[in-house]
Amino acid sequence: MNPFSFDHIPPFYNDSDEPLGVNVIIETPRGTRNKFAYKPEFGVIELRRILRGGMVWPCDFGFVPQTLAEDGDAIDMALFIDEPCFPGCLARVRVLGALRLKKNGEQNDRLIGCPISLSGAASTWDDVRELSDLSPRLLRELEGFLVDYQTFEGNEIELDGFISGDEAFENVRAAHRAWKESQNGD
Repeated sequence: MNPFSFDHIPPFYNDSDEPLGVNVIIETPRGTRNKFAYKPEFGVIELRRILRGGMVWPCDFGFVPQTLAEDGDAIDMALFIDEPCFPGCLARVRVLGALRLKKNGEQNDRLIGCPISLSGAASTWDDVRELSDLSPRLLRELEGFLVDYQTFEGNEIELDGFISGDEAFENVRAAHRAWKESQNGD
């Protein structure tokens, strides 16, 4: 039995002013040591692990619904936001780019985004449109966190730089096509 599913939520946020807008389901809020993840077979957000002492998530992490990435999961998103969301929260997100990385030899990129404000509401993220609008330190902290977290868990990580928002958005489109094919049994 699946009490709730995110499969009915489209991956793309349709707004002509936001050509790189996607919907994201938050799994793990920033500032916590807990790693949460959606468990589709049960339809719940589960506690997967607790980070080692001194480590906390530097931003919210989640996934784009109706996507299937190369690692067999929904495509991952690192969301820079002023205050943490809660697990299961739907966020409208502007894709800024992605961090290319391999985990144990398998491609496992992380999209990077910021929140999209409701019409008429101001946000500190309104003028952030691409990775170069972010502090280089913020991006280095994200890289450092992902390497530390993954290697501490026993994984081998290879970083391969950043890609643009347009290229990252095309990866979302490809992951959505892969998800649709998996639903059709193709």
